Amino acid sequence: MFDRFVVIDWSANSRPRRGRDSIWIAVLDAHGLSVSNPATRGAAEQFLVELVDDDPSGRALVGVDFSLGYPAGTAAALGLTGSPWASMFRFLGESICDGDRNSNNRFEVATALNARITATAAPFWGCPPSVSGETLTTTKPASFAPLGEWRLVEAVLREQGHRPFSSWQLLGAGAVGSQSLLGIPMIDRLVTRFPDRVSVWPFTTGMHAPNVGPGSVVVAEVWPSLLPLDLSDDAVRDQAQVVAVADWLSGLDAAGRLAELFSPDIAGSDELAVIEREEGWVLGVGY
Repeated sequence: MFDRFVVIDWSANSRPRRGRDSIWIAVLDAHGLSVSNPATRGAAEQFLVELVDDDPSGRALVGVDFSLGYPAGTAAALGLTGSPWASMFRFLGESICDGDRNSNNRFEVATALNARITATAAPFWGCPPSVSGETLTTTKPASFAPLGEWRLVEAVLREQGHRPFSSWQLLGAGAVGSQSLLGIPMIDRLVTRFPDRVSVWPFTTGMHAPNVGPGSVVVAEVWPSLLPLDLSDDAVRDQAQVVAVADWLSGLDAAGRLAELFSPDIAGSDELAVIEREEGWVLGVGY
């Protein structure tokens, strides 16, 4: 299906950073494996843009390790109109400011989103005490109503004994909420820059294997913790994970089984509609 596999471990650092808990990008193609560790999100985005731009006929699968969607009803609770996923992408793209050296306004945006959704410190939670206030606090709220805490895919992962993090949690070891707030605008810009080439599974493709032609770039959410990982004492976990996911995807493709990941065994049509319109899914769950 693909000529190139790109796996990105994103980061919400507010300063340039390399090494542990920073951005790692694995690229696996006919030239072999390369791993980069850009210090800023801006540099990582430019790396990805150049990767797409320099290979106009190549077919690439880009896996990102942050949530591409939010629990059902989020867009409506914010008063957004149109396709829920697309309206959230556009809204966050317009709201998030992310500087060249990683300075960003993610906590201010989360504060404003909570004010619009509940006028309380929910559903987003987790922040430094210095930015805590009436509509964003350091602690988990007692309720996420009118929204759920989990997407359907996270509910499935929990049923399987995994421990995913909610899109609402912004701070803490393993939290993914801040990465999503800062990562979705990057994907939105990529789609805007290459509208005829970049698709986002399952939002623009449907919950099935995408049609992949020359120049196609498919962005999908991945969760590296799905794969077992044997780390040496001095290994950087994030680096090892992006390599492991790229190897896994490439191996499935070589065996003619990658298409199966895009059509997981899930429940009825109502849930499928929610997944395709707003929540998204994690590649490999239900496989």
